Amino acid sequence: MRIRFQEPKLQIEGKSPYYFVRFRVYRADGTFTRKKIVIGLESEMGKREANKRKSEIIARETQRLPEQVEAIDRAETPFGEFYNERFLTMKADWSEPHRESFTYIMNTFVLPKLGKLSIGRIDKVMVQALLNGLTGYSQSTVKHVRTKMVEVFGEAYEQEYINRNPATKTVIPEGARKPDQPILTEEQLLAIIRKLTDARDRAIFMIGTFCAMRTSEVFGLPWKNFHFDGESGEAYFLINQIAYRGKRHDRTKNDASKARVPVGSRTLEALLQWERECPDTSPNALIFPSTNRNGRSRKGAPMFPATWLQKRLHPIAEELGVPFSVNFRATRRTAASLVQEHGASLPTAQSLLRHASPTTTAQVYSKPVPESVKIAVNSFEDRVFAAGSPKLKRIK
Repeated sequence: MRIRFQEPKLQIEGKSPYYFVRFRVYRADGTFTRKKIVIGLESEMGKREANKRKSEIIARETQRLPEQVEAIDRAETPFGEFYNERFLTMKADWSEPHRESFTYIMNTFVLPKLGKLSIGRIDKVMVQALLNGLTGYSQSTVKHVRTKMVEVFGEAYEQEYINRNPATKTVIPEGARKPDQPILTEEQLLAIIRKLTDARDRAIFMIGTFCAMRTSEVFGLPWKNFHFDGESGEAYFLINQIAYRGKRHDRTKNDASKARVPVGSRTLEALLQWERECPDTSPNALIFPSTNRNGRSRKGAPMFPATWLQKRLHPIAEELGVPFSVNFRATRRTAASLVQEHGASLPTAQSLLRHASPTTTAQVYSKPVPESVKIAVNSFEDRVFAAGSPKLKRIK
């Protein structure tokens, strides 16, 4: 029996959740059998232990060694086989969200077209034809497809399966649809805030808007990461973890994302109001935990952002006539646009949004927040609230 190296993903299923792993064992003629092995109940072991047992199972069943491919045969290897068995093996350090995003792009756009072709026979024209065929998709999607192909073919070049990367000099078709990147006006922001009468919902939206946070950051905040000095009025969040698919993760999107984020006075007032009403403000408790009313997660676990957006925010935005889907990407774009329009510099805006950029020094958690960012946050709030007479009053 011929064995090939693979690194299957740990999975969970069942009414009484249990860990299991699926993988393939190849025969000498190239055919294979699928195997599924149950590892144990989720209630009886942690994920680390389950992963350890999974590795032992794979080592036992497949010998953990990749089959050596002769140089003369490498160019004839199917692209899909190289991707699944040679490329993904080298990406053990990927985060779960990145792996899912990469896999989705490859499985949806690339492998159906190129998966069965010999990797050495795929040329630049074939790759460009694939990109040209993505009519109706946004420039962003087409760029993602191209970037993924460049990376996979780049690894094939490193492993000496090909002698050039056919994706590097391809271009984004002129006809690719430019992505819609709408922003909210000051009046729309203020109208939404006024409609959010629930303390929790108002705090979520104001933090996402005025602190320019990503969705995963807002819903991954524990109370211990909120710092407020009552004497000086200084308030900030420490961003060093996120929430993704109902679970906490001790990481951030990138090094620049790991930072102190200043909290403006009106957002602070909304947050303090929620703190007074929140049933659990212990240090490790999430600021915005799930109540598990729909049974999708444990009580106290991270909320599912899509559910909150659909039930709490989208109906208000639709009622107000906002002509696009309001989410935290839109509020981050709004923050970036309005703080600069109000006079803040581009580096200040980049620092506020914590984008990794060669022109901006990453704001790590151990460093203080630049004064220019604090000023920008409060100016942003002032500009929005100047559009009317909101119920929230600024803390002096």
